[in-house]
Amino acid sequence: MIRLFAAWLQTICSSKGLGNRVRPVLIIFFIFHLSSFTSIAQTADNYRSTLRNRNVRIAETNLPIVFINVGGRMILRDSYILGRIKIIHNGDGAVNYGDTVSHPGQKVDYEGFIALKYRGNSSFDQSNKKPMTFRTLETNMLPDYGGAKKKVSLLGMAKDNKWGFIAPWCDEVMFRDVLSFELARPWMPWVPAARMCEVFLDGTYYGVYALCELVSKGKHRLDLDDPTLDAEGNIVADWHVSVDHGYDPYFASEHHPWQSLDGNQTAWHYTIKYEYGDPDDDEFWQLPEGSREALAADVERMEASFLGDDWLDPDRGYRSQIDPLSFVDYALATELSMNIDGYRLSTHLYRHSQQRADAEGIDPRWKLTLWDFNIAWGNANYYDGDRTDRWQYLFNQNFTWDDCPVPFYWYRLLQDPDYVSMLQERWQLYRQTNHSDEALMATVDSLASLLTSHGAASRNEQAWGIFSRSNIWPIPYYASSYDDALSYLKDWIAMRLQFLDKHLLPPRDIQTVPVDIASGLTDDIVAENLPAVNFTSTGIDGSDRTFYAEQLRSSGGLPTSRHITTAREGVSYQLAPYNAANALTMKNIGSSGTISFSQPVATSEIFILATSGNGAARLSIQLNYDDGRSVNAGSYDVRDWSVRQPQGDEAVTRLGNIVRGSDQYSQDNHYCLFDFSVPVNAERRLASVTFTSANSAYASVMAVSRLADDSQGIDFALRPAPLAPSAVYQLDGRRLSGTSGKGIKIVRHADGTTHKILK
Repeated sequence: MIRLFAAWLQTICSSKGLGNRVRPVLIIFFIFHLSSFTSIAQTADNYRSTLRNRNVRIAETNLPIVFINVGGRMILRDSYILGRIKIIHNGDGAVNYGDTVSHPGQKVDYEGFIALKYRGNSSFDQSNKKPMTFRTLETNMLPDYGGAKKKVSLLGMAKDNKWGFIAPWCDEVMFRDVLSFELARPWMPWVPAARMCEVFLDGTYYGVYALCELVSKGKHRLDLDDPTLDAEGNIVADWHVSVDHGYDPYFASEHHPWQSLDGNQTAWHYTIKYEYGDPDDDEFWQLPEGSREALAADVERMEASFLGDDWLDPDRGYRSQIDPLSFVDYALATELSMNIDGYRLSTHLYRHSQQRADAEGIDPRWKLTLWDFNIAWGNANYYDGDRTDRWQYLFNQNFTWDDCPVPFYWYRLLQDPDYVSMLQERWQLYRQTNHSDEALMATVDSLASLLTSHGAASRNEQAWGIFSRSNIWPIPYYASSYDDALSYLKDWIAMRLQFLDKHLLPPRDIQTVPVDIASGLTDDIVAENLPAVNFTSTGIDGSDRTFYAEQLRSSGGLPTSRHITTAREGVSYQLAPYNAANALTMKNIGSSGTISFSQPVATSEIFILATSGNGAARLSIQLNYDDGRSVNAGSYDVRDWSVRQPQGDEAVTRLGNIVRGSDQYSQDNHYCLFDFSVPVNAERRLASVTFTSANSAYASVMAVSRLADDSQGIDFALRPAPLAPSAVYQLDGRRLSGTSGKGIKIVRHADGTTHKILK
C-alpha cells in the first residue's frame, strides 16, 4: 500500500500543472502523516534479509568508507528517494576508521543530501547486493519536486552530480569492471573512473562496492551539449545512445543484424535496439521539436555509411561517420575480456555535432566507451563466457536464437583490410605497454591488494558468504576463497592473451625442437591398418571415431613420417609410433596423467599438441622439475576436433576419422589438431608434465615440443612505403597534409595501393 501511495504522490507532484512552490508543501504534509510507516526496513527484494551477517564492523581499512542513511525507507528501482551520504577518506595510503566517534578527526571527503535509487538490469535482478545510482543535491529536496542538483568531486574524481555504485556480487574478485576501465584508460578518449570502497547503509555493513562515474553527458565525462536550433532552424545536437535490450523507451534500427560475416545471411526477425542516453527519454518534451527524430536520423546516417558502394571511401564512407580507432579499442576491450554482452548490450555510443566540431576543433564522429564487465573475464557459464578460445564478435553465428544480436556494422568492419590491420597494430601497441603480461598482471595484483591488504575482501565475505554459496548466477567457477578466485582470473587471462596473440600478432620467428617422450602415453588413437578396432585402443569421441595414418588412406591421414609442423608459427612435433600408445587420453572429470621426458629439458616455453572430442576440453597443467619442485601452470582449453570454419589457430587441419567398429571413413575431412604453449622456468630443468581434465570431454595429448632459442621474438617493425604518397591518412581516417609526425599512418599511392608507415 505504501508503494502504491508513493507512486500516486509522485504522479501528482510531477504534474506540469503544479508549481515548484506547491510540490514541497504536499511532500512535507504527506511525509509528516506517513512518518510512522517510513521506518520499514529493506525487504527481501531490497536485499537486507539476504545478508549472512549484519554485525560486521570496520576497525580500520585502506578503502574509503561510505555511510548512506535513508532512515529505513525503501530504496526503489524506478524513482529516487531522499538520503544522506558521508564519505570518510584520509588520503591514498592512509588508514580510515569505521568508528568515527573514537576517531573524530578523520577527513570527510564529502557529506550531503542525495537522491538514491537502484539501477541495473541483470546486475539487479540476479544479485543480492544491488547496484545503485545517486544524484548529489544542494538541499533535502528531490529534483522531481524542485530540488537542485549539486556538482561535486568525490574521491578525486571530476565534479558531477550523477554517480553510481557498482555492486560486485557474481564477480568474486570484485574488480572486473574496474580492471576493464583501468586497462582502457590510456587508449580511449573517456572511460568511467571508479574507486573501490566499503559501504554502510543505515548503519549496516554491505561490503565492497565501486563508487564510479556513470556514462553521462557531464563536462568531465562525455561532454555533450543539449540539442538547440541554429539560425536556419536546424537541430544542432550531441548524442549518446546505447545498444541494449530495448527496454522501453527505445528506437529500432532500419537495418537487421547479420548472421554471417559477409552479410549473406540476415536475421530478418531481429532488430538492433538503441536506448536513449543523452538526452534521455524524459528530456525530449522540453527540447526543440523534432529532436527525437533527428537523433534517429543521425544513427541511420551512421549505419547507412557501411552499406553504400563507397563505404570504404575515407571522405564519404563509414570513416566519415565513426572513429575507427575508438571502435578498435572497444573491440579489443571486449575480446580480451570475452564480454558476452559486448557489442550488443550496454554498448554506449556518443558523438558531437559537426557545428561544434568546426567551432572547437574536435572530432564529430561516433565513438564508444565502456560499461558493464561484471560477467566478463571468464565469469559467465553460458554463451561460452568462460572459454578463452572464442571470438565474441561471432555471437550471431554461434547463438542465432538470441534477440539481442551484434549490430551488422561490426561484421562490415572486418571486411575492410585497413580496419583489420589497425586492429592488429593496435594490439601490438597494447602488448608493448600496459597490456604486456607483466603490466597487466601487475594491474590485477594491485586491485586485488587494495581489497585484501586491510581486510575488505574478508569483511565482504563475512557479510555475504560468497564462497560458501553455490547458486550465484552466472558463475562458471565457484572459488573456495578469494585467493582461489584470483588464481582463476589470472589463469584465464593468461590463456586469453595467448589466444589473441595467435590471431592478432605477427607469427613469431621461432625455432622449436620436439621433446622425446619416455612414458605417459596411454592409448593408441591412430589406425595404421584395418580393421581399425584391432589397431587402436580407444576412440577420440563418444561415437568411437579415431584418426588414421596416411598409409591407410592418403586423404585426411596423419603423415607416415609422424612429423608435424604447424602452419602459423612452424612449431615442430614428432608423434609417437602409430602401432603403439600414441596419446595420453582423459575422458572424465578429474582423470589425470603425466607425460615424462626421456631427459629433462631447459627451456622458457613448451608447446602441447592435443585435440578433443565431445566438446572442448579444459586441462589443468602441472610442471614437474627435476629438482622435485612442481608448479601449477594454469588451465588451458583444447577445442573440439570438428572444425568446419577454421579460425587460423589450428595446428593441423583437414584430417579425417574412421569409426573403429565399422571402418567407416568420415565423408569430409574437417577434423583438427590444436596446440598451445606454456611458460616454463628456464632456470630449472623440466622433467615431466601432469595433465588433469576439468570436464568430461575426450582430451588427447599427442606430442610436446620446446623452444630452442629464447632470443627469438616478435618483430614489430613496419617498413616505409617505397612509392611517393598521393594521400596520407591517420589510422582513424582523417586526411593529413603529409607523413611528418610520429605514429602509424595510412599512405595511399597513385596506383591505388595503400601502405602503412610507422614513425
